[in-house]
Order: sequence, then structure tokens, then C-alpha cells
Amino acid sequence: MPVRTIVRVLAAAAFLTAVPCRSAAQTIPSAYRFVDTRQEAGVFAGSSAAAKGRFGFGPAGGPVFGARWGIDLSGPLGFETVASVISGTRDIVNPAIVVGDRKIGEGDATIATLDARLRLTLTGDRTWHGLSPFFVAGGGLAMDFSGSAALDEELESDDRFEFGRSFFGTTGGGVRYFLTERFAIRGDAIFSLWKIDTPPGFTDPERGFTSVEESEWTSAFHLTLAAVIRF
Repeated sequence: MPVRTIVRVLAAAAFLTAVPCRSAAQTIPSAYRFVDTRQEAGVFAGSSAAAKGRFGFGPAGGPVFGARWGIDLSGPLGFETVASVISGTRDIVNPAIVVGDRKIGEGDATIATLDARLRLTLTGDRTWHGLSPFFVAGGGLAMDFSGSAALDEELESDDRFEFGRSFFGTTGGGVRYFLTERFAIRGDAIFSLWKIDTPPGFTDPERGFTSVEESEWTSAFHLTLAAVIRF
């Protein structure tokens, strides 16, 4: 092979080596992004609907608002605490009425809850197109801060319902959407349970009540939307 041809082949090879291959330099953007922060805090608002129990004197739910703090523990597992207030109403029921509707009016039912939850994030410490879906489960305490209503005074003491305090169990899920690395919006759909005690007047067989439990578990469903900051 002539020397001139060899020189041309080597020069062409050197040129091709020096020019980066455009196809090799291309990368496919990933739908996943790592979340570098571990803690989050936020405030939320929404609505709550609750079962009122067999005789209808339990809290019915209403607007709910509160605050939340959470921390990522390891991988997909996290921990959070939630404090909320449900501002609603309850029916005042008179068990002494034998025929017809026993409801004589309504009273306020301001239920405050405080609970701790474990959070399982389906995408772990990453987001998918900015989304981070999760499940939560936990428990805590529910308390009534509304006190007695004026109509309660018309009832005998054994006929008056009082919510008092109750265990508050929660389970559900939701999703966070990261607007930036530090700010997100979050939606939660939560099922909960609490126990309501039956006033003694609702267990009196002379009034026609039979097979009445001293207390019963009632469920509630909460939908909330939160503004979240990560740090």
C-alpha cells in the first residue's frame, strides 16, 4: 500500500476518533428524581363525614383542618404526626320519646385528634414525574372540646350523650406532587375509627330498647389537601 494512502487512512481514523459520537452522547431523561430532603411539614384543610351510630347521636363530621410533620426513616418507610380539628355538629336525641323522631335538635361537635402514623411511599426516596404516592396507618386520640349544648339540659342526665375521649385509628393513602425540590402539594384520603359510648337511657328495656351495646365503633372518611415544605 502506498505511503500516501496509509497516511490518509490514519488521518481519517484520527479525525473520527476526535469527533464525539452524537448517538453515544445522547441520554434518555428519567421519569424518576431523587428526593434529597428527609423531613416535611405542612398545613391542610378538607372535609370529614362520619357515621353517627345506631341511634344517630354521634358526631357527623364537617370541615377539618390541621398540621402535619413527617420524616423519612429508611427507603420507602416514614413516620409522621398529625393534629387536626373537625368542626361539625351532632344530633341531640331524646330516648324518652317512644313514637316518632327522637331528634330534638343539633349541637356543636368539635373533635380534636392527635395521632402518629407510619408512611409507606411506593416510589421510595424518589418521585415519578413529580408524583410520590403513599399509604399510611396509625393511631392516636380523639377528644371533644365542644362541651354540652343548651338542648342537652332538656334531657335526663342518663340520656345525654358525651363523646369524651376515644382511641382514634387511621388508615388510607394519598399522593404528593412536588412543584419544586422543597415545595409540594399533598392529597390524603383517610378512613378512621373511634368509639362512642351509649348513654344509659338508650339501654332501658322499659323504653323498648333491647340488645343495645354499651359502646360502638363508628367510621369516618376524611379528604384533605395540604401545602408541604420539605427540609
